[in-house]
Order: sequence, then C-alpha cells, then structure tokens
Amino acid sequence: MNRLFLLSASLGCGLASGATFYPIAGVTSDTTETDFFPANRLIEGAGVGFDAAEPHNRVSTQTWVTNAPNGGTGDYFGPTPTPAPRLVFDLGSPVPLNEISLWGYADNNGNGLISADLRFSDNTTFTGAPVSISGITQPVTPRQSFSFADVTAQYVELVPTDNLFGIAPPGGDRVGIGEVAFAVPIPEPSSAALALLGLAGLARRR
Repeated sequence: MNRLFLLSASLGCGLASGATFYPIAGVTSDTTETDFFPANRLIEGAGVGFDAAEPHNRVSTQTWVTNAPNGGTGDYFGPTPTPAPRLVFDLGSPVPLNEISLWGYADNNGNGLISADLRFSDNTTFTGAPVSISGITQPVTPRQSFSFADVTAQYVELVPTDNLFGIAPPGGDRVGIGEVAFAVPIPEPSSAALALLGLAGLARRR
C-alpha cells in the first residue's frame, strides 16, 4: 500500500509539473534589413527572456519590431508592406509541437501583434494551409499560450497579420512581439499510469 501511494504521488507530481521549453537555434526575419529591433531578441529563452518557473512571466525588455513603412501615423497593415513581415524559427531538429507561447510587445501601444498565421516544416519550404491564431493581448508580463494540433517540425513560420492600429493608440505603424517560445508537449498519462493511480486510491480507502 505504501509503495502504491508513493508511486501515485510521484506520478501526480509529474503530471502537474510546469512547462519546459525547447531551445530555439535561430530566427530569421524577411524584414531584417529594415527592422527597428532585430528578430534575435525574440528568442532569449527561459531564464533570460522569461522566468523558467511558472507562470513564466517576462523578465527581459528586449523586443522585435519592424519599421513604419506607411509613415508614423499610418497603419502598418494598410497596405501590408513589401516584403511582408515573416519570421522563421529554427528548433535545431524535428520536434513534436502543439503550442506556441507569446509575450506582448508593449503595454498601451498599438504596435503589438494581435494575430498571426503559423506553418510548420522540416525544412525552410512551407506549404499547405496555415494555422491562424488570434486574441494575442499586449500586457508584456504574462505568458500567452496558443495550442494547435500535434505536429512534428524543425521550422515554424510565423506571419503577422494584424496589430492594434486604431484600437489601442498610440502606435500601429509598426508590428512587434516581446518573446516567442515553444513548450515541450506534456505526454498524456498512459493507461498503466492511470490504472496505478486508481489502485493507489483504492489502497488508501482501505
């Protein structure tokens, strides 16, 4: 009975553990020639860009942001400039993915990203329909996690599609993000583990 109880406790702790994040080997930006702040600021990672411990609050002030191709009072996406903004993250090798974590660009600033399209690949060629995410908010501190269907990929393409122009002035003449990360998927509990937890519960009742 004691062994079952200890096993159930350790399994429970494992299932409730906080997120861990893949190291990101690199990032490229299609607008790198004109970006106001470079894209490599987006991948500082756990312990530098954001707390490694839950709730993974942002601790860095580094950000990525474009220039203002439509002027200082214009809408960055009206019209979308050429080249259009596009970021490609290299995870170093193909890994399982089912979420992206984002941190806002700046409090009370219209430049912050609010929606984007994602695609995944084992090389830098991307095909197929994108996965769209929206509802990104701009408080810079909290982690925002967006889930998608399980994929395995080395490269993730992120195409910004809108900012807060006209919604949260000032700003909106650029588009920016605070940090990007990808959490390691948490495996679903196996049937054996669930059975052991059930047995442990029965043993405790006796």
